[in-house]
Amino acid sequence: MEELPQIQNNNYRQLFAKTPGLLVSEQTNASQINMNYRGIGDPHEAEQLLNLKDGIPQSADWFGYSTLYALPPAESIERVEVVRGGSSLLYGPQPGPVVNYVTKRPPLDKKITGSTQHIVGSDGLYTSYNNVGGTVDRVGYSLTYYHKQQDGTRDNADSTVNGGNIQIALDADKSTRWFLDINVYDSESGEPGRLSAGQYSVSRDTVTTPNDRLFIQRHSGSLTVEHDISSDTLLVTKAWAGYQERKSRRPGATNNATIDTREFQFGGVDARILHNYEWFENKHVLTGGFTVYSADNPRNREVATGNPLATSGTEVFDLDNSTNYGAYFIENKFTFDRLSIVPSLRVENIAVSVKENLSNQARGAQEADYLQVVPLVGLGLEYDLGQQNAVYANLSQGYRPQTYDALLNPTSAGLPNSNLEESETWTYEFGFRGQPTTWFSYDTSLFYTDYDNYFETTGAGITTVTTNSGRAIFKGWEAALEMNFIGLYDSLAHSDLSRRIGTLSAYSNLSLLSAEFVAGANEGREPGYAPEYAYKTGLIYRYEDKVKLALLGTMFGNHDWRDSNVAANGVDEIPAYGVWDLTAEVAVYRDYVKLLGGINNLFDEDYFSRVRTDGIEPAARRNFYVGVNLSF
Repeated sequence: MEELPQIQNNNYRQLFAKTPGLLVSEQTNASQINMNYRGIGDPHEAEQLLNLKDGIPQSADWFGYSTLYALPPAESIERVEVVRGGSSLLYGPQPGPVVNYVTKRPPLDKKITGSTQHIVGSDGLYTSYNNVGGTVDRVGYSLTYYHKQQDGTRDNADSTVNGGNIQIALDADKSTRWFLDINVYDSESGEPGRLSAGQYSVSRDTVTTPNDRLFIQRHSGSLTVEHDISSDTLLVTKAWAGYQERKSRRPGATNNATIDTREFQFGGVDARILHNYEWFENKHVLTGGFTVYSADNPRNREVATGNPLATSGTEVFDLDNSTNYGAYFIENKFTFDRLSIVPSLRVENIAVSVKENLSNQARGAQEADYLQVVPLVGLGLEYDLGQQNAVYANLSQGYRPQTYDALLNPTSAGLPNSNLEESETWTYEFGFRGQPTTWFSYDTSLFYTDYDNYFETTGAGITTVTTNSGRAIFKGWEAALEMNFIGLYDSLAHSDLSRRIGTLSAYSNLSLLSAEFVAGANEGREPGYAPEYAYKTGLIYRYEDKVKLALLGTMFGNHDWRDSNVAANGVDEIPAYGVWDLTAEVAVYRDYVKLLGGINNLFDEDYFSRVRTDGIEPAARRNFYVGVNLSF
């Protein structure tokens, strides 16, 4: 993250600029994050990916309602890890990869340090990020408060976010380390409504839902203990708990307000050991442990007649959802000279239940349960070709269990879904990667994912039902490379120009994808959000930490927006688009005063990357921001 100018407004398009295959379905609503990987699944609220913060799940409910509404601010993130293949089984079973946001810990080299950052920009944007931290004797600390407000690109597209974080570290430089992390997040966002193709062509600023609102609260805490059992063995234990509320008010075009409230109470423990050992004169690494997790998700819906701004009304349904989960995992990296063999195993134990206390459906209140034990395997291979080049291969399983709404949907007249089977995947990959010099790195691979029992939601209103729509194949080629031109010149000319004037790097990553349903109701059709190409490229200039400039480009080919490939509201597909961003960070007085600025959507592309059954979600046109960061 430190290579780029500080990312503002949690711009996920920029955050994943160097990640091939990851698609961000953009939405101006501050409370929702939409992503998928290599075309697998609807990116809606990132349900197909396992998003972690410091190794802890961030979704509302890990399995039953795996939606993502809150992530740490970009200013707090030290790096982003994307783990795919067999090693992802150390974290979870999802068909997609693991995305882990590793946040900064309290500084160990100062008693007190702090910063305050303030940004203003287009559409009434104002953000503030404030932090103070340090280490005194055995105790490290970090206190953060952040705020964001924006009028939005349309009426009722405004949003407000307030959040904070407290970190306490005890003996951070000792053999046993304790880390306490407390997080608070609160947001309110307007939802101006999606547009039909006709409305979009007339005016992308049209508002179809002037009173819809979304409210998110999330409070969570975690305690991590790292213990060096010996110089070769590390034990890491994480315990976490939290509460989240998601409330929406959606009167739509009527004068009636529908208030839907979901509460999430969750907690878990993850314990793992990493052990280095020697065998047959080679060094090997064993990782193993377990995870337990439990969540309760009560949900209710109220309807207020004649008042589109109501916050309560007459209750029409009420239900209790719950998940109890446990997993055991083990992975061993065997290394024999230049060859590494990495088998992994994960055993899933999951119980999901839904019980309706009140129903407005003719079928009456129902209840349903899902219980399953699923073993998953993975295998990684790597051969060192020398000079930091390697050939690698992976195969791994994944699966996705039934969600609460798939098991029993309170808005549908259907009975409990006893015929739905969990989704299953096999992924295969073969590639080359390396960094043969300090100024050049590359990674290229062929991949193939066989996704069976794909989930598909059909119907509308009370006829909505989730089914297994068949089997889909995702196959393609990815390539990523980065080159530092000034480093190349230094290497050829035996000079030290990089030290004197900085570095200028170009990066590119390309994903070519072929995706098709090969069996089931959608046979012969293309899965939604699976573009044939995704291309990201850019230039990054950096002079120490004094000057950072970045020109970042993101391009996707046209693609269908739902698995059935059937148009709705006049929209049959998402047209190809390309977006460029120009950002800068410049220190004007030592490291104490930095100026920040940027132009997003530099060439004012008129595009959209998100479509739902009710229409198009317009993406932001050209916008800018400027600000200052003061530190001591």
